[in-house]
Amino acid sequence: MSMSEATKEAIYLRRFLRTLGFESQSRIQLYCDNQGAIKLAENPVFHNRTKHIDVRHHFVRDALRDKAIELKYVPTGEMVADVLTKGLPGPRHRDLSERLGLDFQEENEP
Repeated sequence: MSMSEATKEAIYLRRFLRTLGFESQSRIQLYCDNQGAIKLAENPVFHNRTKHIDVRHHFVRDALRDKAIELKYVPTGEMVADVLTKGLPGPRHRDLSERLGLDFQEENEP
């Protein structure tokens, strides 16, 4: 479950930065394109239909309860992290790179 991995990494990085003297009081914002996963994570009620949920999912629920993270929905087409994780067509790659603040260069450019 990628949401639990992202939560774990974000909390680790927050703690690491704190040891270096960088303090932040704001919640960590995690962007997710799966509305069902967000609703499941935000619903603390146990149901028979959700009894199969992995322990990792409860880690995300705990982080939400402790106000360490905040989940935000982003439609799949607007997920800028895709530029770092997927092979994309040229125009899509260029658009997402620019939105992330990355410098996009054509193959012919020096």
